[in-house]
This record gives sequence, structure tokens and C-alpha cells, in this order.
Amino acid sequence: MRFVTQGLNKDNKKLIYSWLFYAVSSLIFAGIFAFLVAMARTPVIQDILPGKNYIHVALVGHVILSVVIWFLAFQGVLWILSSTELLNTQIFNKTTGWVGFWFSVAGTICIVITALFGLGTPLFINYIPVLTHPLFYTGLLLLAVGISVTLAVTFLSIWKSLRQKTYTGRFSIITFGMSMSAISVFFAIICFGLSYYFQVSGPKRDSLDFESLFWGGGHILQFANTIAMVTVWIFLTNLIFKTIPIKDGYGKALYIFYLFFVLPSPFLYFIYDTTTQEYRDAFTRLMQYGLGPSTGLFTIALLVTIKSKGSENISKELIGFISKIKGLPWKDPAFSSLVISMIVFTLGGIISLTIYGSDTRIPSHYHGVIGGVTLAFMGLTNHILFVLKKDIYSKKIATLQPYIYGIGQTLFVIGMFLAGAHGVQRKTFGSAQNLDDISKIIGMSIVGLGGLIAIIGGIMFVTNSILSLIGYRKEA
Repeated sequence: MRFVTQGLNKDNKKLIYSWLFYAVSSLIFAGIFAFLVAMARTPVIQDILPGKNYIHVALVGHVILSVVIWFLAFQGVLWILSSTELLNTQIFNKTTGWVGFWFSVAGTICIVITALFGLGTPLFINYIPVLTHPLFYTGLLLLAVGISVTLAVTFLSIWKSLRQKTYTGRFSIITFGMSMSAISVFFAIICFGLSYYFQVSGPKRDSLDFESLFWGGGHILQFANTIAMVTVWIFLTNLIFKTIPIKDGYGKALYIFYLFFVLPSPFLYFIYDTTTQEYRDAFTRLMQYGLGPSTGLFTIALLVTIKSKGSENISKELIGFISKIKGLPWKDPAFSSLVISMIVFTLGGIISLTIYGSDTRIPSHYHGVIGGVTLAFMGLTNHILFVLKKDIYSKKIATLQPYIYGIGQTLFVIGMFLAGAHGVQRKTFGSAQNLDDISKIIGMSIVGLGGLIAIIGGIMFVTNSILSLIGYRKEA
């Protein structure tokens, strides 16, 4: 399998480059909104920003860009790469591929404009927060159309490759994994559509309930994110150790297990009313039972591979104290991103077992999970830059960045957990947090410190990636 190559088809290369630039750019705006959140709490400056409630608007912008658009855009990179280059074929239809890309970009621009100018009322909806404004709704619709078109191109490119048998050996496990991710996103979009249909067509529906609208599909998107993360873990392991950490048949079986919990999702709308607790519980159970087993077994396989390779390399001359002790390439950002991603994701998963009520252990859990996904995607970016024949602007920044972002995200997760365990409620700000004892204060202080460190790590990644993409070279 051609996991490492610079001989890209010209049309594939342009589209992969554009999706990567789009993905990294979404993090730029996510960072801008994170900065505006801080400014919205700053005297004098807060009076300049549009609206007294701008902190909530900026938070919506930050969340949807960093959790929804960044994840989907990077998966767009992987869908195109895995359905073409890893199968030794061209994209099914170049024009349609670009249509999907530009629709996605246009939708993102609408969302960014809505949030920048503080249009509409912010609603902190789970999975996909909302600004109640027509331009924001237009942005979401354009994004959905763009992603749907890209999924269609991906499926058709894979079908063409299978029909023409353009690849040698077994069907790439990376392509198989990303096809499972693509199917999950497709089913999430179906869920959004069904939820909307049953809400607007149902009796006595005075207004659209956004929480119910995005609840089911939002859960299915988490399957797509997790599947993509695991696939990147396998990709990174192959790059580092030149091996696949799990047998082909077993790996594909684990991917199919994920799918068993994705495929029933649209039928739940014909069984449960979207206004009921049963509807919410049904999708929660899908995620609870469907994500853990396969992810856990993939993680074990990866750990076994890392341990065995560390033992093989222990006698080799490696740079750095830790490398000499463990025999592992800790200075390789692909490896450090892989390991830290696994740690942070696992931490978020463990915390999910402690959740009850509505305190900050909930954001502690999902910040761990999304932090793990983000670190994996960050770790693969350097290789995709290599594939695109782009020099890394700063190898030093690339080496340090996973540690800084990982430490910040871990502190943030631990702080949120500590604060939530002592009663700090989620979705509260300022005095509403009721920080009336030392444990709450320590917990939220750790959150602030971790958030700052993670932002620095994010800035390092975005700066290094953008400068690399535009071809700017650091002077020696």
C-alpha cells in the first residue's frame, strides 16, 4: 500500500491541497473566536464588540469551527486522498469534486460572517451550536451540500477503483476506514434531514427545536470522528514503524462493528418522537455501546505494536534521554501526536463513565475526546505536507507542538473534571459558576491555565502549517 508517496496525480493533488488549506484555515477562525471570547470579558473592549451577549456568540463560532468544520474539512482531505491516491486512481469527476469543496467553503464563510458580526441569538445546542439568523442557517445548509457532494465523489471514486482494480494487493485498510467514516457522515446528514422533516410535519409544532434537530445526527458524527481518528492512528503507525498494527481482516471487522451502530440510526426517527426522552436515550445508547469496543481493541493493538517496536529499537542510537530509555522516536511529531492523542482520548473516555447530572465533567469528557481527534489530525498534517511536496516551515515547532497542545488539553480536561466533581455546572460563566470553595477555584484555575497552553499549541500548529502550505521557508 502506497502510504508514503509524492507522485500525486495533478488533479488529486490540487484538491487535497485545497481541503488541507481549508481545514487549517478553519482553525485560524476558531482561534480568533477564542480570542474574542476573552475580549468579551475585558473592560472597555467588551463595549466595542457587537452586542452585550457577544461572549456567547463568539463561543458558538469557536465551537462550530473547531469541532464541526475542522473535523469535517480534515476528513475531506482524507476522503479524497484515500479514495484516489491510495487506490492508484484519479478522482471520479474533477468538476464535481471542486463543487463539493466550494460549497463547503461558502457555507463556512456564511457561518464566520454571522458570528463575527454577532447576528442572531446564540443557542448552546449539543454537537452543533446555533446562531438564530438566516445567514447562519444558509451556511449550515451549504456546508451540508458541500460535504454530501464530496461524499458522493468519494464513494464513486472507490467504486471506480474496485471496478477497474487499479490497486495491487489487498484493499487499503486506510481507504476502508475512511469509507466507514464517510458512510457515518452520510447517515448523520440523513438523521438531520429526518429530524427536521418530523419536526415540521408533526402535529402541534410551533417552532423548531434545535436540540432535538441535531441530537441524533450529532451522535452519529461522533462515530465518523472516532473512525477517522483511529484510521489516522493506523496511518501514523505505518509511517513510523512501517507496519500495520492489526491484521487486515480483524481491522476491517472492527470498522464494520462501528457501522452496525450507525446503520440503524435513521430508523429511530420512525420509532421515537423527537420530543421524547426515549429518542435522546436511543442515540445515547448507540454511542455508548458502539464506540467503545472497536476503539478499545484498536488501541490495544497499537500499544502492542509500539511496545514491540520500542523493544526492538532499544539498542539503537537515538537522540534524547527519553528515546534512549524507551527506544522510541519521541522527537518525531508523528509519534508524539499518536501517543498523546491516544492518552487524551482515553482520558476523555474514562471520564465519561463518571458523568451524572449536568456539571463540567460533561465538557471535560468531550474536550478529551475531541482533543484526541485533533491531535491525531495534527500529527498527520506534516506527512500530508510532505506528500504535497511542501517543506515544513519549522521542524522545531513541529516537534514541540504536540507536547504543548497535549499538555494544555490534558490540564483543561483535568480542571473541568475537578470543578465538575465539586458541583460547578456546565454552560455557566462568571459569577454564575458559583466558585464558593477552594476545590472549585483550583479546578477552574487549572482550566484557564490548560486552555491558555492549548491555545498556544494551536497557534503553533496553524502558523507552521499555513506557512508550510504557502511555501514560505524559514531562513537557516
